[in-house]
Amino acid sequence: MRAMAVTVVAGTEGIRHIEPARLHSWYAVCPSESLHPGQVIGWNLAGREFAIFRTRGGQVQALAAHCPHLGAHLARGTVIGEHLRCPLHHLRFDGRGVCRAAPEGSGIAARPTQRAFPVVERHGLVLVFNGPVVLFPPPQVGAPELRWHAGTPVSVGCSWLPLVANAFDLEHQVTVHHRALRGPPLIERPDPFTLRLRFTSRVTGRALHDRMMKALSRDHIQVTLTLHGGTLLSVESDLGRTRSALLAGLHPDPGGMSVLPSFAAPPSAVPGLTRPRLALSRWLFTSFLRGDLSVLQGMRFRPAAAREDPVLASLLDFTAQLPEDPDDAPA
Repeated sequence: MRAMAVTVVAGTEGIRHIEPARLHSWYAVCPSESLHPGQVIGWNLAGREFAIFRTRGGQVQALAAHCPHLGAHLARGTVIGEHLRCPLHHLRFDGRGVCRAAPEGSGIAARPTQRAFPVVERHGLVLVFNGPVVLFPPPQVGAPELRWHAGTPVSVGCSWLPLVANAFDLEHQVTVHHRALRGPPLIERPDPFTLRLRFTSRVTGRALHDRMMKALSRDHIQVTLTLHGGTLLSVESDLGRTRSALLAGLHPDPGGMSVLPSFAAPPSAVPGLTRPRLALSRWLFTSFLRGDLSVLQGMRFRPAAAREDPVLASLLDFTAQLPEDPDDAPA
């Protein structure tokens, strides 16, 4: 496969191959449907702690976890209307981190401000931007009419770089996933925070999900794979008869990486068929990716060898220039 021609659009010449603890990027926190009005949860991003809450009015907000007054953990607080109340001295913070109320007679003269983080809900997931300024908009994957449903997080026993490299490794499409390319892939760099790979494949495998994919696509599968900011990975599949999509949030955990997926399928004009379509999309993507989970366990990635592949070389250049959030950045 390495002898195949590859079309590269807007490449870079990075030299670093970082394994950042945190990036200035969008992270998937949890499924939207799992965070109810009045609920607050704690969330840890490589040592940086957050308090994520949904107001009684339904808005999701994200604050740094420890109260700026004496440091109580706000995830143990209470949602009061549109505010989050500290569990210790009952200071109330809005979604911008502004202290809106303090108990009478508390003796707290100055009202401290808490650090807030941008939040959106998209494609069935709660997304938080880790950084003081949003550097790029959250991804819009697939057509607007697609129906999304978030899945269960999966732990992968490897670090960030081999995980994202695996997605762009076209050679393993042949050896692990039993696919063959129908033509040269196309790599695009529409902006500094987006890397996109387009290719068309055919099925060579004989497993049930392979035969199903072959029948749906007439053996002509168009795939668009996009890495957004290094932390969100989207896959759009055009099977001819149907389209499906996946958005996966990548998040470091103690054992390596956690992957939170959300699956999409087009709605059905027939009542009651949208859910089965979503279930089919989830099954096809899960069956396809199951092989990667065992292969990646304990992997030690070798960037020098990866540079022999033009697609992976473009990926390394892209990841090398992503903005890292240093360990000493204020929480």
